Amino acid sequence: MPRYITSRVLQAVLVLVGATLVIFVITFALPGDPVQALAGERAADPAFAEAIRARYHLDEPLLQQYGRFLLGVVQGDLGQTYSGQDVAQMLGERIWVSGQLAAFALAFQILIGVGAGILSALRRNGLADTGVRIFTLAGLSIPFFVTAYVLQLVVGVKLGWLPVAGTEDGFLSYIMPGFVLGSLSTAYVARLTRGQLTEALREDYVRMATSKGLTRVRVVAHHALRNSLIPVVTFLGLEVGALLSGAVITESIFNLPGMGQAMARAVYLGERTTVVGVVTVFVLVYVVVNLLVDLLYAVLDPRIRYA
Repeated sequence: MPRYITSRVLQAVLVLVGATLVIFVITFALPGDPVQALAGERAADPAFAEAIRARYHLDEPLLQQYGRFLLGVVQGDLGQTYSGQDVAQMLGERIWVSGQLAAFALAFQILIGVGAGILSALRRNGLADTGVRIFTLAGLSIPFFVTAYVLQLVVGVKLGWLPVAGTEDGFLSYIMPGFVLGSLSTAYVARLTRGQLTEALREDYVRMATSKGLTRVRVVAHHALRNSLIPVVTFLGLEVGALLSGAVITESIFNLPGMGQAMARAVYLGERTTVVGVVTVFVLVYVVVNLLVDLLYAVLDPRIRYA
């Protein structure tokens, strides 16, 4: 296991370097002059433009700029915005909001998705199974931003049960956007859980456990479900990337001051350093979560051993 963890950490470092390089090159190769964007509609003063380019090393070759950025990342420095604000400090203030949003979305996926999948598999072809399939079909068919606006209008404005925007109401502010962000994946998780558990219940080892006189709950929980959850856990680990990318739109709709909103604003203003900084944090979170998912396999299935 220690050898496997070491190799996975090294792979994670390579993935992080490769991903940041690609994002850095793509972002800074986009057309447009960020210095001119600072000047607005009027042409930038040549002396001002030269000073800004020198301050932020925009006059250096692209790979040299990336080398400076990578060295700063190792030291915990993600650079500065063109207005002089420290990117790492700004993201440090916003990451808690995005973290809570992702946690609520993931909780909905686990509680509703896995729970509905288990219920559907145990009541296959029954009323509960039909209801779950209708629910998941609706979740897969309706775009999540449409769900967001409908919930804001009905639940927030008409009924007044939950706040429609901002974070002033504490954890209540994250219930609606968390559900919206995780709605599509919740449907996937429910269907995946149903399919995997249905197949597991047909396996010989489950029949053997039942023939030994074990209770239905023990057979399902300790035998069929643990093996069925391995693909589900894999999907949830990969889903972290979708949650992070979906947060860009969700945070903008619900006016949540998180990293997604910061990234959307940075793209609009041409703050390339901020865009690269936010994506770097996203990639780091994605790599760490998937490393934890790999290690969780051995907990779900003791037969799994890493050389």
